[in-house]
Amino acid sequence: MPLFDLAPKETSGALFGRDREVAELTRLVEARRWVVVLGPRMVGKTSLVKAVRHRLRRPGAYVNLWGVRNVQGLVEGLISGFNESASLRARLVRAARRVDGFSVGPSGLSVATSRAPLQTAWDLLDLLGTEKRDCLVVLDEVQELSSNAGALLRLLGNVFNTRPNIVFVFTGSLVGLSRTLLEPATASPLFGRAPLSLSLGAFDRPTSAQFLARGARELGLNLSAGDIDAALDGPLDGTPGWLTLFGNNVAVRKLPADRALRETIREGKKVAEAELAHFLSTHDTSLYWPALKAIAVGASWGTVREYVSRSTGGAVNDGTVLRVVRALEANYIARQAEGGYGIVDPMVRAYVLDAGSPPRVTRRRPYIRRSRDRPR
Repeated sequence: MPLFDLAPKETSGALFGRDREVAELTRLVEARRWVVVLGPRMVGKTSLVKAVRHRLRRPGAYVNLWGVRNVQGLVEGLISGFNESASLRARLVRAARRVDGFSVGPSGLSVATSRAPLQTAWDLLDLLGTEKRDCLVVLDEVQELSSNAGALLRLLGNVFNTRPNIVFVFTGSLVGLSRTLLEPATASPLFGRAPLSLSLGAFDRPTSAQFLARGARELGLNLSAGDIDAALDGPLDGTPGWLTLFGNNVAVRKLPADRALRETIREGKKVAEAELAHFLSTHDTSLYWPALKAIAVGASWGTVREYVSRSTGGAVNDGTVLRVVRALEANYIARQAEGGYGIVDPMVRAYVLDAGSPPRVTRRRPYIRRSRDRPR
C-alpha cells in the first residue's frame, strides 16, 4: 500500500516511522497485556493497531466505535468483526447454536433484537474465548462509550477473570473511558489490572520530510525540497494523516504543490470542524468555544478566563476555567505551551482562527442503561 493511500494502513510493512511502536505493541499483546493506544485523531492509531493485528493474525475483531452511542453498537461491531473471518465465523457459528437468541444465516452470526445488549456482548466474547488460541479484540475510539463506562467495565472485568486468552487493545484520547481504564478506582472491576498505555505523537520535521519524499518516489514523482519545506511550514505539521492527504493531492490528484497544500488545508478544516462539533455536542459551547478562540492565539490562563467571561456576560471562576482547559487537554485538543496554552493540531487551530462562530452542533442524548443490561 503506497504511503499516500488515504485508507488506514493494514500491515507493519505499510507503516512509516512506527517500527518502535509496532514492536512494543506486539510485545505487550504477546505478553497478554491489555493496552490503550493514546493520541489525537489523524496521528495513526488505527493504522498501528490494524498493522499489529495483521502481524499477529489472531482470531478476534476490530470494532470502530466512532459515533457509537451505546452497548448495542458494540454488539453490532463485534458481530461484524467476527463474521469478517470465514474460519472464525464457522467455528463460532457451531458454538452459537447452543445460545438462545443467536441465529445463523448466509453471512454468519446474528442476534435477536430482544436480547439485552450487555448480555449479548458477554455471550459473544465468551464464545470467542472458547478458541484454543489467544484472541485479540480492538476497540477503536473507546472513549465514545464513556456514557456506558460502568456497564462496559463490568463486562471487561468478567472477560479478564474468565477468558484470559482474550486480549483487548483500545484506542482513544485520554478522556472519559480511556482514563477510567488506565486509572481504575478501587471499586472498578479492573482495579489492579489496568491496561498499559502507549502514546502516539506527530512526526518530527526530518521524519515528516522523509515521509513526503518517500511517498512521492513510490509514485514516480519528485517533490522538491522547497515544496516539502513549504508544506511543513503550514498546518500539516508532522501529523501523518495530513501529510498523507497532501501527498495524495500531489501524487494522485496531480495538483501543483502549492494548490495541493491549499486543498489539504481546506479539507483539513472541514475535518476539524466535524471533530469540534462532535466534541461540543457533549460540552457547553458558550464556555468551550471562547476558550478555543483564546487558546488558538496562544493565550495565558488569564486570557482564557477573560475570553470565557466576555462570552458568558459575567465573571467566570477559576474552577470553571480549570474544568474547560483540562477537558480540552484530555481530548488532545489543547496543551500547555510556553507562557500559556496552544492547540495540539495545527489544522484545528487554523479552523478556529478563521471561524467566526462555533460549528453547528447536534446534541447527543446519553444512552439510558436498562437494569437487565448486565452479564449473568
